[in-house]
Amino acid sequence: MPSHLFAELTRLAQSQPDAVALRDTHGTVHWGELPAAVDALALRLREHGGERLALLADNSRHWVLADLAALKLGRVLVPVPLFFSDTQRSHLLERAGIDTLITCEQDQLQLQHLSNPVTDLHAGTAKITFTSGTTGTPKGVCLSADQQLNVARALTTQLAPLAIRRHLCLLPLATLLENIAGVYTALLMGACIELPALPSLGWQGSSGLDSQCLLGALHQHQPDSLITLPQVLSALTRAAEQGAALPVLRFIAVGGARVGAELIRRARAVGLPAYEGYGLSECASVVSLNTPARDCIGSAGVPLVHNSLSVSDAGELLIDGNRMLGYLGEPAPTGPYATGDLVRLDDDGFVHIEGRMRNVIINSFGRNISPEWVESELLSQPGIEQAVLFGEARPFNTALIHAPTLDDAALQRSITQVNTRLPDYARALRWVRVPNAMSSDEGLFTLNGRPRRDAIATRFAEHFESVYQLDH
Repeated sequence: MPSHLFAELTRLAQSQPDAVALRDTHGTVHWGELPAAVDALALRLREHGGERLALLADNSRHWVLADLAALKLGRVLVPVPLFFSDTQRSHLLERAGIDTLITCEQDQLQLQHLSNPVTDLHAGTAKITFTSGTTGTPKGVCLSADQQLNVARALTTQLAPLAIRRHLCLLPLATLLENIAGVYTALLMGACIELPALPSLGWQGSSGLDSQCLLGALHQHQPDSLITLPQVLSALTRAAEQGAALPVLRFIAVGGARVGAELIRRARAVGLPAYEGYGLSECASVVSLNTPARDCIGSAGVPLVHNSLSVSDAGELLIDGNRMLGYLGEPAPTGPYATGDLVRLDDDGFVHIEGRMRNVIINSFGRNISPEWVESELLSQPGIEQAVLFGEARPFNTALIHAPTLDDAALQRSITQVNTRLPDYARALRWVRVPNAMSSDEGLFTLNGRPRRDAIATRFAEHFESVYQLDH
């Protein structure tokens, strides 16, 4: 299938040679130049690179060209997340047997040869994506070229009616979702891909965001589409509700964590065309997606055509079709991939994500609660930026809240409003304010916004105990 991709890129280059394909802070690549640029870099990698390439760089046109060149050459590529610690980075390079590190310095790609021993890979591996994980040693997910391009082609078909001509890469390109659903899909659409450096978009480290800077970048780049996280959508929505002007977009895909239905409604009310999706690195990113043609607010959309979904007796989502070749260093999987996610599939084919199996809270009355359900409702309230629910073996739930713009009275009103929509056993009857945002740098959140619950529970153990002591 990669040959089909490059044939399509050549066709697009011939039909629109003067249109911009890739643009970053330092330069552009026009569609007419794209095939030759990929070929030139592929030749350089063939002559001076190894068999296993690691790519460590900020978003840029060079990142995309290196990715495409490795794909065309048939070399294994491992994107290195910029937020990884030195220890995690060393683990990645050694575990994947990387022999060439690609970096970008002064707008030029640099190749550095490494001496890591060769490690076994699953046959057909084209890319290894390392997830942020819940521990210090991330897992490598081995994917074939076909598995990645299956997703991009399915998305291209679904989004074709939107006629997207400019896509802004808001997430790091080392994030598989942006790499496949952003870059590959936009290329197959013949669109222009805007690739500004991440700090220019307002990103501060791995998890901080300057929303005003982001708004300025959106006005500057005027994208038709972008992919983002619930926290970012919440910040943009809140800014618009407070009077900030927004550019006109055609499609915003939101994922990475469960998105509250109320947040989607608020976003659309201020002109942000937000659509929730669901995906996993183990299934080459996107598994299901809402679109204007098939939309159900509160769901994660319908499955892409190459995926077959089912639900186990325990309510766990099982996926067959486009699952990974396997984890690096582990045997190839057999049968459907068990996601660990609790779901409901409705009669119209929409996927409703209800929580993680391992996160289910069982309170002291024996009631089961998916914390993601309650958290998404809390996060849909203006001003609540982070919310993590606890209540295992307790008579009621307590929420850890970060809401810097709300005073205590306003925060209580917001929580009370949410509680009126929830059954009594799911309500957050107590809350603890967190003055500073919890971040991935502290090990409290993953990059895509999922709380590391055990770490948070340990960090704030005394606060929780004081809340429950008040009830005695």
